[in-house]
Amino acid sequence: MLLDLNQSIEFTAEAARVSRTLLPSGVRILTEEVPGAPSVALAASVGVGSRDEADDHLGSTHFLEHLLFKGTTRRSARDISVEFDSVGGSSNAATAKEYTSYYARVQNSAVPLALDVILDMFTSAKIDEGDFETERTVILEELAMSEDDPEDVAHEAMADALMPNTALGRPIGGTKQSILDVSRQRVFEHYQEHYTPERLIITAAGGLKHAELVDLVVSQLNSVGWQQSGSPAARRPQQPAVPPAPEPFRFIEKDVQQANILIGYQSPNSMDPERHALGIMNTILGGGMSSRLYQEIREERGLAYSTYSYQHGYSDAGFFGLYAGCNPENAQLVSSLMLEQLDALAQDGPARHEFELALGNITGSLALRFESSLARMNRLLGAELGSGEYLSVAEVLERFQAVTMDQVTAAARRIAAAPKTLVVVGKNLGQLERLA
Repeated sequence: MLLDLNQSIEFTAEAARVSRTLLPSGVRILTEEVPGAPSVALAASVGVGSRDEADDHLGSTHFLEHLLFKGTTRRSARDISVEFDSVGGSSNAATAKEYTSYYARVQNSAVPLALDVILDMFTSAKIDEGDFETERTVILEELAMSEDDPEDVAHEAMADALMPNTALGRPIGGTKQSILDVSRQRVFEHYQEHYTPERLIITAAGGLKHAELVDLVVSQLNSVGWQQSGSPAARRPQQPAVPPAPEPFRFIEKDVQQANILIGYQSPNSMDPERHALGIMNTILGGGMSSRLYQEIREERGLAYSTYSYQHGYSDAGFFGLYAGCNPENAQLVSSLMLEQLDALAQDGPARHEFELALGNITGSLALRFESSLARMNRLLGAELGSGEYLSVAEVLERFQAVTMDQVTAAARRIAAAPKTLVVVGKNLGQLERLA
């Protein structure tokens, strides 16, 4: 089902009612009514992430994630926490490279309260100077915590090395220097520019009624003067682009016990026609305990506790990564084994049994994932922010089941031939550069 930007629509998917309403102001409201569900997940989101920041306010998107919980003209930071705690609900936020979302999960009867709090935060955040300086310190502590995790360090370095000098390669939370440099005024301007009716997307899934939620949204937005006419902001173009050549090797000296090895490849964007074949290939290579990386490196040789592969797709490009953490003396062997497993899959393709195993893994995990109201809500958000195409779980599974073994082989060859980078975090491992 294609969700036209300027349309309201309703349809049934898997016995659940999916509805989309476009308000005159440009606000979009999407719900999935799940009969019998005892709870609701709901979110207020914008299709603006860290890649949309200008050089003089890097990190401001993540800064706003913190600041919106610090209080509004109606509520203090404590009030926000108390209201969610009073109904046993949970609230949080997520900043990504291409969107920001503020969400909550509550019992059905608490939906009016949760929506009121989240929209109050979204439309009427104070962002005063005192709170700004407090959160600057908190964010610096958050960055320091990530810096102490060598696996986090490897992933951040891989993005930067794989997509050098691009917004997609920047860290979502900014850097220590960018957080020290950014001003309250620039973060506030970022808030005023992007937290507007035409960019606001409200998504909810669970035991709710769409019409009742729409009435609550309209009442809340009218109370803050968001009644002007407007058109919804255009979706981000889903067009592949060729990134700059990656940095072949990056070694980060860190006093840790393990070598953290990450081999990254420039990969397809999120809407690439081969994405389902790539998903199966990733499952076979490093997506679980039966995967080639896990079996070869951990089970057969005992060389690592953690090893996996992953694909992250964005509107114009993606990252495909192979990771392992191991004893430094085994770093060269483990790196070679990861490369060999990808190359073998690209050259010979999957065996029939592992192809069928991967399909079973994906089928089962999708079914389990969408038992969650939070996952259903995020599926609505992904469809609205991405191509505008909403797919039921059955339709997603059909696309995976239509993939052939030859297509999986082609996906592996595409990744193996792509520009890549080798990132190593640990002690005295600069000699691994020859593997790059």
